[in-house]
Parts: sequence; structure tokens; C-alpha cells
Amino acid sequence: GNSADVGDETESVVVVGHCCESGDLMTPAPGEPEQLAEQELRAAAVGDILVMDGSGAYCSGMSTKNYNSFPEAPEVLVDKAGKAHLIRKRQTLSQIYENEISVEGVF
Repeated sequence: GNSADVGDETESVVVVGHCCESGDLMTPAPGEPEQLAEQELRAAAVGDILVMDGSGAYCSGMSTKNYNSFPEAPEVLVDKAGKAHLIRKRQTLSQIYENEISVEGVF
């Protein structure tokens, strides 16, 4: 998309992942990967999408599938022309639980 579509307003933020663990930092301090630091990013609203280059353990190949019952994220490939292509859909809640089996009388 066109960067003008999202506006010019910025805000100072810390970005972390959903796991809330020590390595779950997307905005570490320069040279200090285990320390939080604020970064100046475009202002965001609920429902906005944050694009991250080099997602590390957040890519599907490194993810801990369904950790804390969190669904697999959708994946988007951006081609050389800048066009986005959905290459993996977001996992639904029913897909997370479909392999679980109820055990009667255990609790």
C-alpha cells in the first residue's frame, strides 16, 4: 500500500509480542536485545496491521504452534513490485482445538 494512506502522525511506543516472555521484544534498545526501548512509529489504532521485517521466532517455521492457545498468524508475501499476497490464512479457534479429546470423569 501507499504509505500516505496511513497518515503522518507518530507516537513513541514499545512493541512486544503476545507471549510476554523475556525474548518477546520487537523494539529492543540498540545493542541491548534484552532491554526495552521506545521507538517512534506511525500512530496505530485497534485493527491496524504492523509489518515487521525479520520476525524471527514469529515466523511460522519457528513458532511454538498454539502456544497459550494463540492461533497461527496469517502470512503475507510481498513481491518485487510491492504487491501483497496472502500465503497462509489465520488459524481459526476451532482449528486450534480440533485435535483435543474430552476425557470423561477425570476431574
